Amino acid sequence: MQITVPSLLRIKQGTSTKIGKYLSQQQFKNIAIFWGEGVKELLSERISISLANAEINILHEEIWVSSAVEKIFERSLNLSSKTQVILAIGGGKVIDCCKYMAFLNKLPLFVMPTAISNDGFCSPLASLTVNGKKRTLKTGLPQGIVIDTEILANAPPKFFYSGIGDLLSKFTSLNDWKLAFRQNNEYVDDFAVALSQNSLEAFLNYPEKSPQNSECLRILCNSLLLSGIAMEVAGSSRPASGSEHLISHAYDQISSQPSMHGLQVGVAAYAISCLQNKEFENVKKAILETGFFDFAKKYPLNKTEFIEAIKLAPKMKENFTTILSETGQIEKLIEFVQKDELMKQLLTNTGAS
Repeated sequence: MQITVPSLLRIKQGTSTKIGKYLSQQQFKNIAIFWGEGVKELLSERISISLANAEINILHEEIWVSSAVEKIFERSLNLSSKTQVILAIGGGKVIDCCKYMAFLNKLPLFVMPTAISNDGFCSPLASLTVNGKKRTLKTGLPQGIVIDTEILANAPPKFFYSGIGDLLSKFTSLNDWKLAFRQNNEYVDDFAVALSQNSLEAFLNYPEKSPQNSECLRILCNSLLLSGIAMEVAGSSRPASGSEHLISHAYDQISSQPSMHGLQVGVAAYAISCLQNKEFENVKKAILETGFFDFAKKYPLNKTEFIEAIKLAPKMKENFTTILSETGQIEKLIEFVQKDELMKQLLTNTGAS
């Protein structure tokens, strides 16, 4: 199996002013740029200067707002045949759309995330809308990843803690994967497991966790990047996504006001860990020491909707074995959610049964 990983990776302060240089080093001259909403007005001057200095030609430039596959197909067909590379600047929506657009056009992709809230910027999957319904589609990894930690430090803290929540899901997703092996003999790639475990440990072992700490942001980016590459190695989302993600996807469907993906996943990972006995204390320690708990309790999820999401979760993905596939585990999890002292602060009592 051939594994493709990014050939250019820059994660440090000031990289956004060098994007033209990085593209030129990769022999790219003709590009299409897609901006996330609200990003161009903040960064266009420095990006334009950098591209001009490197004599990069912008063949197409657009602020991208849609997640619909139909729109992506339409734009893909209309890109100039001279386009050598797609550059996505912004959050998860524009990056996911450009991953799929690059995949359709068989073009390399450079991404410049302006906030790190999950591992999607370096995963081989894209969360898109197909006929009005959310779907996860196969794409490829970016060829270039450029992250300016100065920009990340100025982003709202919710993105930082959402990134932590998504990272914490590796505790539970890996256990679900191993359970699927024991029950169904599902193949487990040991290297992908090691990458996912290392991505988690590297961040947890860093002592000064803060959304304004440049080195902490760099390590979080690296950890989420390793998580994304682990999925490419495994050929599936298994190293990074398990029952906790199923609960989050179900919550997205049920909730009248869904929260950020990583925040939902982090809360669900803590809940699921109660069923995976050997992980419970590890996850509890992690959500407390990283500051995730203190942040997430300020923006609690709806308890009634969360419980309904637990019930719906096993139906979110066919033939996907997790701890929730086992008889009695859903009931045990709901009991934990209702009684655990930390869960009482992470979920509101509005409409609770």
